[in-house]
Amino acid sequence: MVHALAHALGGGRSVVGGVEQEAEVVYNPHPMINPDVPAMAGPTAPTSEPGTRFSAEFSYQDKRLGDTDPVVVATAPDVFRPTSTTVLLLRAARKALNEQRPRSVLDLGCGTGIVAIVLAKVLPDAVVCASDLSAAAVALAQHNGERNGVAVQCRSGSLFDPWRGQRFDLIVDDVSGVTEPLDRLSGWYPPAVPGAAGPDGTRWVLEILDQAPDFLTPGGQLVFPVLTLSREQLVAERARSRFAAVEQVEEQWYPLNEQLLECLPLLEQLTAAGRVRIEKRGSRWCWATKVYVARRH
Repeated sequence: MVHALAHALGGGRSVVGGVEQEAEVVYNPHPMINPDVPAMAGPTAPTSEPGTRFSAEFSYQDKRLGDTDPVVVATAPDVFRPTSTTVLLLRAARKALNEQRPRSVLDLGCGTGIVAIVLAKVLPDAVVCASDLSAAAVALAQHNGERNGVAVQCRSGSLFDPWRGQRFDLIVDDVSGVTEPLDRLSGWYPPAVPGAAGPDGTRWVLEILDQAPDFLTPGGQLVFPVLTLSREQLVAERARSRFAAVEQVEEQWYPLNEQLLECLPLLEQLTAAGRVRIEKRGSRWCWATKVYVARRH
């Protein structure tokens, strides 16, 4: 996905108040994301389409929002796979549709294209666009849109570069960040996916927050994630300085995976420096994904 996509992720369970809870979303997390948290469904079979490089599938279905049928997309080893951050972003974006029915949507950092595809299905009359720094991701998103029978305009480029001169009613930012060096130590990145979100994990999200108002229509909304494995307070402050209103709408806590637990002394140092925040919930150390909706002036 665009730049550093450290989409953090637990599997089909969350930890709230120290108690493990089943999520109400059916999806298959990538095994390298958080191998110590079980998925709700078994692995999906590789695609059988001849001549493709796609290796497996991802199935999205949010039961909390009343979904009865899943949306299935192909994945690829060199494209960041959707995670629970993606699921939370979609939940927030779909809830925001109750206030405003956008006629134009941008999935920024689209990866497989799942966000754009789901929103295109929910908003059949909207113009839905998607972009990613990775040309492989853009090709995969285009493929997935076609296999799901929806029209998605896909472009390759860094952040908002492919959309100069355009404005959208709704932008969903699927570009999150994890402080370096935790990004590589976590095991969350496929080798082809770049990191470089900076020593506090905020590099890309701050850039998006600074630029997004210029790409939103008046009253338009930006849905974006913040991980507590970055300097979350800095992101929240920047968002409030750039938008008329900012509201946190989703929050989910996850236990540290095995790779991060091995780095606990480093995490403690980063916590003391204010670069990350982890909490002891029950017997486990945990981190969180938060999702915000920001409204343009």
